[in-house]
Amino acid sequence: MFNKLFIIFISFSMFFLAFHPNDCFAQRLKRSGNNSVTQRQLPVNGTGNKTISGKNFNSGKTNRDFNDINKRNKDINNIKKDNSGIKNKDININKNNVIINKNINVYHGYHYSGYHAYMYHPYTPFYWGPYWHPAGFFVATMFATAIMISIANQNYYYYEGVYYSPSGSGYVVVTAPPGATITVLPSDYTTVLVSSSTYYYYGGTFYLLSGGSYLVVEAPVGAVVNNLPKGAEEVEINGVKLLKYNGAFYQPVSLDGDDAYEVVQIQK
Repeated sequence: MFNKLFIIFISFSMFFLAFHPNDCFAQRLKRSGNNSVTQRQLPVNGTGNKTISGKNFNSGKTNRDFNDINKRNKDINNIKKDNSGIKNKDININKNNVIINKNINVYHGYHYSGYHAYMYHPYTPFYWGPYWHPAGFFVATMFATAIMISIANQNYYYYEGVYYSPSGSGYVVVTAPPGATITVLPSDYTTVLVSSSTYYYYGGTFYLLSGGSYLVVEAPVGAVVNNLPKGAEEVEINGVKLLKYNGAFYQPVSLDGDDAYEVVQIQK
């Protein structure tokens, strides 16, 4: 009898466990198509997200704040340097400078630069009148009114803007010796303003007024003249043609619509 009661008790317990009321209720709702099952209340974390065992229900991803990253990237771009330590903005300045100085060219290891834009035009030697002669011109006799000038123990004769040196049985025309002084300029001279200084130009020679006399000086860089004498040598620098006369280099330019020549600087 006891064994029968024990078997009945075990059977009833198993039946009760297999058909728990909540599970039966959920099964009935599922079969009926009702999806409004109320979820059990879950623990809530400090941010208000429902969690199971401390984990968020969502994927764990949050919206990132890129403000800091953008700022850092901007700062990096501003201070970025190339291998030589020059900042990017300095490179732009250097680039602009290269554009400004685009007339710089190289000639036998030298480079030149000028203030005016290069404007090629054919070189045509200029003559300043019947008394003017180019370097190398020979005369048998000297003019009676010629002035003798001594420079570094060398005697020269000056007449109407032309300098002569004794040669054999006569005299040969030479370029004006620097340091020579004259008291009267030829009548066809022109003035050239360079860096607030006034130069006087005639026959390929530049003068400066000094103590009441006119001093022969080297061609000043930046001076622009309309004419060059015979004897100028044409040289080519990277496809650009310059003229060399009495040790100075000239680039062809345009001045007020007229052909002209600018003294350019030559540096190693």
